[in-house]
Amino acid sequence: MVALRKTLLLPLDDLLAVTRELIHPEVSRSSLDRCLRHHGVSNLKALIPQEEDAKSPVKTCKGYAPGFVRIDVKYLPRMPDQDQHSYLFVAIDRATRWVYVERLPDKSAASASGFLERLIEKALFIIGKVLTDNGKEFTDRFCATGERRPTGSHVFDRVCADNRIEHRLIKSRAPRTNGIVDVLVITRFDPSST
Repeated sequence: MVALRKTLLLPLDDLLAVTRELIHPEVSRSSLDRCLRHHGVSNLKALIPQEEDAKSPVKTCKGYAPGFVRIDVKYLPRMPDQDQHSYLFVAIDRATRWVYVERLPDKSAASASGFLERLIEKALFIIGKVLTDNGKEFTDRFCATGERRPTGSHVFDRVCADNRIEHRLIKSRAPRTNGIVDVLVITRFDPSST
């Protein structure tokens, strides 16, 4: 059976049919599989000869230059020693994973634009692009009548324009696009440190 496997390079079920026809009509599929495993020939892909020059292409991650920053806001529940809940504004650079965090009392457009101004001052690089969700603190894309193109007159957009920053919005109803901020908040944020 091992020689048949190496010679014919048949899948398990086809090899079972050949074995039942030529060697032993009562052999079970599980016993044939155990036999192939015992002799180290159960992996059919490993048995198929490969050309030495035909290596599988190595896929690398796309390299990014510093300056593409993702910004998001997370709700922080009210702690027993606090009068009200607060919001965590988080910015993460895509290339360097540099992080800037502030805890603010609200998530208004004024708070978001102030956060961006302070982020620009503190950043170790020039910010060229900002990716945010479609929250009203970042954009006027959504209004009472539904979705529209951002007007550019939102206070956050004006701060971006004043600093020559391209403001990108994630696709509507696709929050996972900006999910790296969620991972950071879950794994690294310690409220006692702020």
